[in-house]
Amino acid sequence: MCAPSPGPHSVSERDSFSIPLLLFHGLYSSPQEFAFVGQELRRRAVAHDAVVTPGYTLSNEAATPDWRRWREAALAAVQPHLAGGARVVLGGLCVGGVLAAALALEAPRNVAGLVLMSPTFAYDGWGLPRRRHLRRLAYWTGLDRFFSVAEREPFGIKNPKIRKWVIRDLEARASSAVGPARLPLRALREGERLMAEVRARLSELRCPLLIMHAREDEITSLESVQRLFASLPQADKALAVLEDSYHMITLDNARHEVAALLARFVARLAAAQAPVPPLATVLPFVGRAPARAGAGRSLR
Repeated sequence: MCAPSPGPHSVSERDSFSIPLLLFHGLYSSPQEFAFVGQELRRRAVAHDAVVTPGYTLSNEAATPDWRRWREAALAAVQPHLAGGARVVLGGLCVGGVLAAALALEAPRNVAGLVLMSPTFAYDGWGLPRRRHLRRLAYWTGLDRFFSVAEREPFGIKNPKIRKWVIRDLEARASSAVGPARLPLRALREGERLMAEVRARLSELRCPLLIMHAREDEITSLESVQRLFASLPQADKALAVLEDSYHMITLDNARHEVAALLARFVARLAAAQAPVPPLATVLPFVGRAPARAGAGRSLR
C-alpha cells in the first residue's frame, strides 16, 4: 500500500497493513482545519494526509468555482495513494465530507471506509441568518458572481479561547483555520450543487460509514443529519453525537474525541483487511507425542 509522503499533515505507515486516512477540509478552506486532530493522529501513529485540492482549497489563484472540477481534482490528488489497487479511508469536514463521499461513489473498490464530520447537506442550523434563503434568488438570476457571504460569530467554535484566535487571524489576514473571512456566493452555489449530486446517489454507498456531528452544530442541525443517517443503506454505519462543540469539531472542544474516533475506525478497518496468517503458524501440533525418534506420524 502506498503511504502518504511525510509532511506537516501526514505520517508514514507503521506496517504494511495500515490504511491511509485522507481528509478533505471544508469549502474554500485549508488543511489547517485538521491541525489539532493531525497532532493526535500522529501520536496514535495513524497514517493520514490532509489533501490539497486545486480549485477547492483556499488559494490566491482566481478560478471559477465548479463542483465537477473539484471532484476531478480531488480524484487526481488521491490517485498516488491508490497504486496497485490499494484502499484508503476517506473523510471530510463539512462540504469536505460531501466531496469525500463523491470520491467514494466514483471509486468504490478503493474505499475501505468513509467518515463524514459535520456533514452539510442542508443549511438549517441555528446560527444562520433568516435571510439566507435569498441566496437562491441570486443563483437563479446569475447575480451570485457579484456577492460573497461573510463569516460570522461563532465561526463554528464554541471554545472561547480558540474563537478569539480565529477572530484575530480573520482580522489580520482575512483567513483563519476555519476558512476565509468571506465566501464567494458562487462557490456556495457550487457546493450546494455538489450536495444535491451526492445526496441523490447516497443509496449507492456500501462501504463502512462513520458520521460525527455536534449536537449544537449551528450550520446543519443534528435532526437533519439523523434523518440522513437513517436513510442510508449500510449495515456497517455509526453516528457519533458530540457534545460541547459547534460546527468545526476538528478545532473545537470535541477535537480529541474526533481524533480518537478516527483512529479506532481506521484501526478496525485495517484489522479486517489484514491477511490471515498461514495455517501452520496458528494451529498447534495435535496428536500423541512420538515414543521414539522417527516413530510419529506427520500432519498432512
